Amino acid sequence: MYRRIKRHVIGKEHVFFSIVQPGFEKRSGDELANIGLILKDNFIEGGVEFSGKLDSCFIASLFSRTINRIIMRIGEFRTINYYELERLIRSFPWELYISPECKILFRSSSSKSKIYHTGKLEEIFINGINERLIKYNIISNSEDHKYSQTIFLRNNKDICTVSLDASGEFLYKRGIRKNINRAPIRETTASLILLESKIENYDLIIDPMCGSGTFSIEAASIFTKTPPGLEKEFTFTHWPSFKKESFNYIKKNLIKDIIPQEKIEQKIITSDIDSKEIETAKSNIPEELSKIITPEIIDFFSLSSDIAKNKKTLIVLNPPYGKRINSQNIKSIYTEIGNKIRNDFRNCGYAIIIPDHEKENSLNLKYDRKIAIMNGGIKVKILFKDI
Repeated sequence: MYRRIKRHVIGKEHVFFSIVQPGFEKRSGDELANIGLILKDNFIEGGVEFSGKLDSCFIASLFSRTINRIIMRIGEFRTINYYELERLIRSFPWELYISPECKILFRSSSSKSKIYHTGKLEEIFINGINERLIKYNIISNSEDHKYSQTIFLRNNKDICTVSLDASGEFLYKRGIRKNINRAPIRETTASLILLESKIENYDLIIDPMCGSGTFSIEAASIFTKTPPGLEKEFTFTHWPSFKKESFNYIKKNLIKDIIPQEKIEQKIITSDIDSKEIETAKSNIPEELSKIITPEIIDFFSLSSDIAKNKKTLIVLNPPYGKRINSQNIKSIYTEIGNKIRNDFRNCGYAIIIPDHEKENSLNLKYDRKIAIMNGGIKVKILFKDI
């Protein structure tokens, strides 16, 4: 068995699909290219494809700040003929990919295909997979299993693309932020905004409506080159092909590149007018970043322009919107934010999340580019201004 795994899985190039924030595909692609991964030529909405051996998946999972999930393509099946599909599934080497300790789950979609009902599609697959695994004395789908393996089925025009979930829990769940506020921003989205803002060009980051501290924590992790996935557990660690020695070697090399917080020259100002938000932010900051991030109760509108004097400064703002504030007051807040930046921080770069065109007009700020995304189920735009 191991020889087959080594030949067909470990020694083989694979195609991986990384699920990312729609609207930021190019930025995620740039990040993956910068860590040495080979990208496919065309971007797909909400995803970036890359190819490589299993180590490429390990590196992306550990180091990427912008990916929400990684899945590995393992095969395609024609689904127009039931009997032929069943035969193909039974003959596919599932034993090389699925461990006996994992329960099989599915996430399926079907369109423009003879098998349009995803429940029927899953039934055909699970029956064929179990028959194959029993043949190799592998028992699957038991209630006693400690782990699960999700299989993605995408049936389009009678071609079913089959992929294995490599990540498990979403990658934006770093395991750092233990407490969240009323309007949390995903860690991956915060990193995308910081990277799109070209954070590497700045000496000072101002996070004046910090909430649970996500922007500040992600900025500090970028400055210290701390891989976001070091403490996570991934589904691929339960694959039959997983080699712990190779994975630990990759982790060890990434850890060597971490810059101690004492050596970081960039500064981060983390503040909020709400004392509860500050307590939440303080509780989320890991010890290894606690000297860089020191949350304080400060009203953004009372911040002195002197803090940005002679510094290349980036302001990142996720102002209140939606259910976070009374609608009668929200326009005036965006007007005040615009006035504050024009009067005191006009020479700074900024990235500001806005919920709609009306708030953009109230803000009345110039910007270099605008990217639309969904955040917490609300369609928003981010305005970017470079220095």
